[in-house]
Amino acid sequence: MASTARRIDTAGKPASAGSPRGGRPRPAVRLRDVAELAEVSTATASRALNGEPTISVPTRKRVERAASKLAYHVNPTARALSLRRTSAIGFVVGDLTNPFFAQLARGVDAGLREDGYTYLLADLAGDASRQKDLVREMVNRHVDGLLVTVPHDPRVMRRSDVPIVAIDRCKGVPYVSCDNVAGGRLAAEHLIAGGYRRPGFLFADPSITPVSDRRIGFRQAMAAAGNELRRNDEKQCASLGYDDAYVGALQLLRAGVDSVFCVNDVMAAAVIAAALELGLSVPGDVGVVGYDDTPMAGWRTLNLTSVDQRTMDLGRAAAQMILTLIREPDIPLASITLEPRLVVRESSRGPRARRPRRR
Repeated sequence: MASTARRIDTAGKPASAGSPRGGRPRPAVRLRDVAELAEVSTATASRALNGEPTISVPTRKRVERAASKLAYHVNPTARALSLRRTSAIGFVVGDLTNPFFAQLARGVDAGLREDGYTYLLADLAGDASRQKDLVREMVNRHVDGLLVTVPHDPRVMRRSDVPIVAIDRCKGVPYVSCDNVAGGRLAAEHLIAGGYRRPGFLFADPSITPVSDRRIGFRQAMAAAGNELRRNDEKQCASLGYDDAYVGALQLLRAGVDSVFCVNDVMAAAVIAAALELGLSVPGDVGVVGYDDTPMAGWRTLNLTSVDQRTMDLGRAAAQMILTLIREPDIPLASITLEPRLVVRESSRGPRARRPRRR
């Protein structure tokens, strides 16, 4: 028979939870107690503990020592009310099944944590129509600012009641992005230099800015090399996900391309699977290049060459930008564009190359 244990004091009565040795509960330490010990006003103690720059360093240290001695902890709810801030950012991502967004979230978290902030995460799950409603719910929860990834709903990006930073290039708001045109060029130039004669391009939804920019870069490199891009050498899929990419990859490979540049690593993984289904070797018969250099690109089963857009740096920079915008809303912020780099692995070693046998 189950029983519930309770502490009993020396008088035989149940001891009060949190009370010292069964006695009366200790009164909660108040900000006023910290102020008295530090010999400052309650307002000064509050400003010192909230890190306001108007408080001198000696005074702040004296208040912090007093708070530590009394084991005083700032009530986050009270602090939010007094500062009219929640120390939380709304973070809207396109599709969490894409590992790019997980890497991006790690960068955002690292950047926010340094300043005592956290974030609320909303996933569009590939449905752009949800963005407006999800953002409204976050604003109703009084987030201090918003980080929004593509696709960027114009109705969201025009909001003036909350600071907004876009991830990827966006008109009208400060943004943090990778140079996706340069990334597309890097991928195509690499395939051409490796001896592939007919690179193809696998993508979805060209209305999304990074997708269209990568396509521009791919086409620029093809034109500069004198490579004719045939109508069937580009394939638009129903979505950026694996299943739709697999269908598109089969069609693209059957059209005769000897290599494929994909706008993300998930689609590139689908191309490798489709090539194997058709009895083609990677990289000997088909070269494959992805984008984002997510952890899956380094898996031994993929060994995927991929364009690294420095995703962790993107997230960290976006976090720092939104915090700056919250603290100094009237200061114009310059957008940030990071340079991509190509991480070369086995999937694009060149025609006639074969994967080494496993021992």
